[in-house]
Amino acid sequence: MKRFLLILMVIIGILSAGIASAAQKKVLVIHSYHTGLPWVEQCNHGITSTLSGISELKYIYLDTKRIPGSKFQEKADAAMAVFRKFKPEVVMLGDDNALKLLGSRIAESGTPIVFFGINNNPRKYFGTIPDNVTGVLERVPLFPWIRLLKEIIPSAEKALVLMDDSPTAQAIIDVTFGDRKNVFLEGVSVGYSVASDWAQWRQIVLKTDSYDFITIPVFHALKGAAGEHTPALEVIRWTSAHSPVPVFAYQDYAVSDDGAAGSYVIYGEAHGRLAAQMVRTVLETGPSHMPPMEMDQKGKFYFNKKQLKRFDLKLPKTIRRESIFRE
Repeated sequence: MKRFLLILMVIIGILSAGIASAAQKKVLVIHSYHTGLPWVEQCNHGITSTLSGISELKYIYLDTKRIPGSKFQEKADAAMAVFRKFKPEVVMLGDDNALKLLGSRIAESGTPIVFFGINNNPRKYFGTIPDNVTGVLERVPLFPWIRLLKEIIPSAEKALVLMDDSPTAQAIIDVTFGDRKNVFLEGVSVGYSVASDWAQWRQIVLKTDSYDFITIPVFHALKGAAGEHTPALEVIRWTSAHSPVPVFAYQDYAVSDDGAAGSYVIYGEAHGRLAAQMVRTVLETGPSHMPPMEMDQKGKFYFNKKQLKRFDLKLPKTIRRESIFRE
């Protein structure tokens, strides 16, 4: 009798597991960038923590920060092949290149899309946004951060926003500067420069002594003379070591003893979780009840004491008490 009950329990367990597995909905996550990039890993953690157990997750990485633009379409076509074979209930598209390369093609299939990490206006990629597309807009807190930096450096009169030559950089320019080369914020003249490659980036940094500080929103697509990708941390460390003025970023991992003095960060894990919650809604209610788009622009402060001391910077109490300090 005991043996019979044991066998029965095993059978029930196997059947239950099979039913649970069959009940899971498929979600395909397509990233613009590559594994190992902190933003990507943070977003993945937020997505996995929200959807694990209720969804079968599959990840694709287009790697568009490192490969030449001539190979973008090849990567997109390979992703479409996986999409057709996997047949997901929902597709998540991370960052602008994925939405630009694949948004319309996937939307035409009728499959719901939830995007995240989008800096540009998504209408730029669709014209009219389809009914089966929604997601989370990432609004890099460029001007809010500069206003806060004025509190940290009250004497500041001139600032530079330095970026790589990438679609993300162009989106930041379009959304924040528009057709203006300079803007004035809290008495600070803010201009921007776009470096076409790693050599030009270094040239610009070495000539920033006329500024009071520089901010670097994006620096992940810089390439050397032979077209090789320059690692983000190498960019940060070199920039910090050679800049004659304080360097501030928009990523938590950029802040360190040999990195940026501070960052105002949209945290990838929370961003990914927000998008994944939208996916859960779509899975539970169906594509006819797509949740409305949301905007993520709430930041966290990260600072490094060594870099602050290097430039004799003192944080106001209102900022210090909300800050996370990294070595």
